[in-house]
Amino acid sequence: MPRRPVTSTEVERVTRAGREHTRDLIAVEEPLQILLEHGPAHAREESPLAMTMRTPGHDHDLVTGFLYAEGVISSATDLVSIRHCKRSETPDNVVRVALRQDVVVPARLLERSLTVTSACGVCGERTVEALSSAGCRRVPPTPSLFEPDAVRAALESLEVSQLWFRHTGGTHGAALFDRTGRLLLHREDVGRHNALDKLFGAWLADPVAPARRCFVVVSSRASFELVQKTVRAGIPMLVAIGAASSLAVETARRFNVALVGFARENRFNVYAGGERIALEAGAGSFVEVGAAE
Repeated sequence: MPRRPVTSTEVERVTRAGREHTRDLIAVEEPLQILLEHGPAHAREESPLAMTMRTPGHDHDLVTGFLYAEGVISSATDLVSIRHCKRSETPDNVVRVALRQDVVVPARLLERSLTVTSACGVCGERTVEALSSAGCRRVPPTPSLFEPDAVRAALESLEVSQLWFRHTGGTHGAALFDRTGRLLLHREDVGRHNALDKLFGAWLADPVAPARRCFVVVSSRASFELVQKTVRAGIPMLVAIGAASSLAVETARRFNVALVGFARENRFNVYAGGERIALEAGAGSFVEVGAAE
């Protein structure tokens, strides 16, 4: 029986009035191994690709999004099949992916087995220049601007949709919204990178809207890896509840992605791509950082 994303555990609660033994809900964190079947028909191989720590649930989305972010696949049609490996001793924690015969797995990924923790993702391209070499292109201009009200609506929707977080306080959320701030897709995980991989994996399997008409909101800070995944997906704006790192800002500016940080109902900071976001009559709906550079 598949593991649940949330479990209960005994805790000792300490207050000014004393101590009591009770129970608390916590997010589940377990390993997931990714196996690849790849190569031409006459020479198919099975290779271990990665071991990641994740919250069980939407595992197929996670693996699809991870393969997409790493440049292994360019669309869901590159996958012949994706399923949990029943012959494994822990079938719920092993996913086997069969790739189309013409899909070439980057040699750098087969030369080493990747380990991904829930705290930090592993992305194949560590520099901005490497992203360009790997085929990432600047995200083209959009036909219309994103309204600040759409960002505010998205923030409220993200908070409401984070069911696992409401139970545990221990998961990150990633969500896809249309231009009006209407929620299209949502995923959660103990790892912020995993949450975004799950989101993009679900979107690849069922593209509910064109990338150019959407934006992404994450409940975490904006790191280079999260911007990288957004660039690969061709999404024109990434909104983060937390701070943005220097390399995240540099990457967003290079690839023409609007990057918003410290997003709150009454204000947010725009670190890159401010021209994608509409101004409001009457003043300070957001502060743009680095606009004079």
